[in-house]
Amino acid sequence: MDYFYGGEAELFAFYRIPKVLITDERFKQLDCEAKLLYGLLLDRMSLSVKNEWLDKQGRVFVLFGIDGIMEALGCAHGKAERLLTDLEHFDLLHRERQGLGRPSRLYPKRFCRTS
Repeated sequence: MDYFYGGEAELFAFYRIPKVLITDERFKQLDCEAKLLYGLLLDRMSLSVKNEWLDKQGRVFVLFGIDGIMEALGCAHGKAERLLTDLEHFDLLHRERQGLGRPSRLYPKRFCRTS
């Protein structure tokens, strides 16, 4: 392995995880993989907006099935479900089931107010 030199540090795309998920006491008990999943969901929201995946209230939703989460995080089905449940428990996600064979609509939620 070698070092990064000069502008090479900008070679990669990054997922953004809000700093408050790491620093705020409210989220100390939230699993790091759940925080990563939240970052993935935030990233996928730009694709959702591009595809105009908005519900009747204008809320953006993400279609990211359990299989996709399992592949992205390298985890088993049970773990992917638990991470989604954890995000719901911490009020970072609302999951709306759509029926057999269709992925749930995932609504990442704001964790703080914007002015």
